[in-house]
Amino acid sequence: MKNPTLPLELIREILLRLPVRSVLRFKCVCKSWFSLISDSQFGISHYDLAAAPSHRLLLRSDDFYVESIDIEAPLKKCSGAVHFLIPPPLPPLHGEYDYYADFRQKLDILGSCRGLVLLHYRRRRDLIIWNPSIDVCQRLPYFEYAIASQFLYGFGYDSSSHDYLLILIGLYGSESDEFENDECKGEFQILSFKTNSWNIDDIYVSYDHLGDEFRAGSLLNEALHWLVFSLDKEVPVILAFDLRQRSFSEIPLVDHLTSDKYEVYSLRVMGGCLSVCCSVQAIIASTEIWVMKEYKVHSSWTKSIVIPTHGIPNNRFSPICITRDGGIFGSNNRGTLEKLNDKGEPLEHLTYCRGQKLNKANLQVAMYIESLLPLPSVTRANK
Repeated sequence: MKNPTLPLELIREILLRLPVRSVLRFKCVCKSWFSLISDSQFGISHYDLAAAPSHRLLLRSDDFYVESIDIEAPLKKCSGAVHFLIPPPLPPLHGEYDYYADFRQKLDILGSCRGLVLLHYRRRRDLIIWNPSIDVCQRLPYFEYAIASQFLYGFGYDSSSHDYLLILIGLYGSESDEFENDECKGEFQILSFKTNSWNIDDIYVSYDHLGDEFRAGSLLNEALHWLVFSLDKEVPVILAFDLRQRSFSEIPLVDHLTSDKYEVYSLRVMGGCLSVCCSVQAIIASTEIWVMKEYKVHSSWTKSIVIPTHGIPNNRFSPICITRDGGIFGSNNRGTLEKLNDKGEPLEHLTYCRGQKLNKANLQVAMYIESLLPLPSVTRANK
C-alpha cells in the first residue's frame, strides 16, 4: 500500500495559514514545496490571509547586524531575538571614503511597511528595500541628500495602485530665505517603487519641524503622520498625508496638550490608533499617553495611561506598541527596553547593549511584521 499524499492544492491552503517561520522551514521538505513557497503569488496570498501576523521590533545591535525582537517574548530571556546581517552599501569608487567606516556608522532605518524595511546609507546615498524574513533586498535610485536629517520622511503602500512609496517633505521655517507671504515653501518628493522614479514638486505649507526625533512618519490607514509645529496656530499639530489621495490634512491635538505644562515628545501608532506621549510638569511629574480612539475624531482623544517618573529628571518612557495581553512595549532615554502593564507599572526591562537613546525610536528602530511578500517589481511605462 502506497503512502497517502495530499493534493498540492490542499497543501497550499494549509501552508497559507501557518506562521512565516514555519512556512520557511517547510521549503526544505521537497522540491515541489520549495517551488510552491518561493512563488511570489504565494507570498502575497499568505500576507492577505494572515489572521494574526507576528510583530517584531528591528533595531541595530552591532556594526554589521540588526536584532529582531519578538515583542511578545520575555525580554530578560531574549528568547525571541534573531540577528540579521545588514545589507551592505555598494563599494565606494576608487579613492573615496572608507567603505567599512560608512557601513558601521551611517545607516538609517527609515521605516517598514507590509514586512518590508527601508534602509538608507547616508554617505554612499544607497536606498535599500529589504525583507528580513526571507533575506532579499533591492537597491533603489541614488538620492543626493541625508534623508533622516533634512526631511520629514515616511514609507508606505498605496493599495489603489499597488505601489510602495517613499515620501519626503522639506520644510523651511519662517527664518528661512524661502519664507514669504506668511507661508512656508517646502519641497515635496515621492519615490515610486513601481516605476523606480521620483516626482518632485514645490508645496506651500505653514508648518515647521520639531526636531530630528519627529522626522519619521507614522503609518496608519494608508496615511503618514508627523508631529509638526503649526505657524498659523503656533501649537504642535499632526500633519497627515494620504497615500491614495496624495493630499494633506491636519489633525489637532487635545487642547490642553499644547499648554506650557505639557511637552509632547513622541507620536506613534499603538493598537491601530494614533497616540502621543508627553511629559507633565507638576508637583509630581509624570508621563501621559493619549490615544485617538477614532481616527480624525477630535473628541475621541483619551488619556490612556499615566506613568510616574519617580522623581528622576528627564525620565521619559516612549511607547512603541501594545502587546497582545494589553501591555505596553517601549523604551526610556537611558537605553532600556521596557514592558509595562495596562496600568503603567513596570513588568520587565532589558538594557540595550549599545546604550542608544531608544526613546528617539524614529531614528533607531522599526516595527515590522514577518511576511513572505516579494520585493516590488518595476513596471516600465509604455512609450
